[in-house]
Amino acid sequence: MRKAFIISIVTHVGLLLLLYYFGWERSATISVPQVYQVRILSMPEVQAAPVEEVAPEVDVETIPPPPEEKKRLKPKQKKAKPQKKRQQTDKRLIQQQQSDQALSGMRSDEQFEFPWYLRLMINRISRNWRNPYAGQAEVVLCTIYFRIQRDGRIDDARVEKSSGEASFDRAALRAVINSSPLTQLPPDYGESRLTVHLDFEYRKQ
Repeated sequence: MRKAFIISIVTHVGLLLLLYYFGWERSATISVPQVYQVRILSMPEVQAAPVEEVAPEVDVETIPPPPEEKKRLKPKQKKAKPQKKRQQTDKRLIQQQQSDQALSGMRSDEQFEFPWYLRLMINRISRNWRNPYAGQAEVVLCTIYFRIQRDGRIDDARVEKSSGEASFDRAALRAVINSSPLTQLPPDYGESRLTVHLDFEYRKQ
C-alpha cells in the first residue's frame, strides 16, 4: 500500500511537471501585440459655403424706359454777314441801276429784224459798263459807233458823239470793246455785218 502511495505521488508530480513545461512553452511563444498611442484631436468646424443669392427674374417689358434727357436747345446765333459781301452787293445794285440808265437808245444802218439778238448784245455790254461820272450835270449823253462782224467780233468802235466828259466817253467805249466777241449774227440775216449806233446816257436822280 505504501508502494502504491509513492507511485501515485510520483505520477502526480510528473504530471504537474509536464503541465508546467508545456504551459511555459506556450506562454513563451505567444506574441504580444504592439501598443500604439492614439491621440484623439477635435475636428475643426467646417464652415458652410456661402449661398449665392439668385436675382429674381424681371420681365423686360415691365421696366419703364429711362427718361430721355431733354437736349438743351442753344439759341441759334445769327451769323453776321460779312461787310465786304454787303458792299459788293450794294455795288452791283448801283452798277445795275447805272446800266439801266446808260443804254438809252440804239440805231442801225441796216434792216435788222432780230430783237432777241439785240437783247443779247445790250445785256453783254451792260455787264461791262462802269459809270465813272460823279459831276453835277443833270444829263450826260454820248454815242458809240461800232460794227459787228458775222462771227460776232466788234471792230471800228469809236466815240461818235461826245458827252463833254472824257471819262464818261472812255468808259462807254471800253464797255463796247470789252464785250467782243458777241454771239454770231443770225444765219437768216443777209448782210455781212451789222452797224450799231449805241447811246450811253446818265440822268441824275
